[in-house]
Amino acid sequence: MSKPPIYPQLSVSLLFLGSACFIAYGLIGSHLDADGTLREPFALLPIGWALIAAGALIALIGFARTRLRVRSRRRS
Repeated sequence: MSKPPIYPQLSVSLLFLGSACFIAYGLIGSHLDADGTLREPFALLPIGWALIAAGALIALIGFARTRLRVRSRRRS
């Protein structure tokens, strides 16, 4: 019996976490201090993009592996 692939769960989790970073950025918001310093959770933006890119890449890898397995089974 083979193990179920981890690609779908991992890619959905990463996409969800990336989306959560963007939602958190929007909810936290930004503001100016009295001295004119901008306060914003800027780190959430690149982290969110990196998580979404990683999730999309893992989804593409999982899709490609599935397609290759189907092709090899058809040829056999």
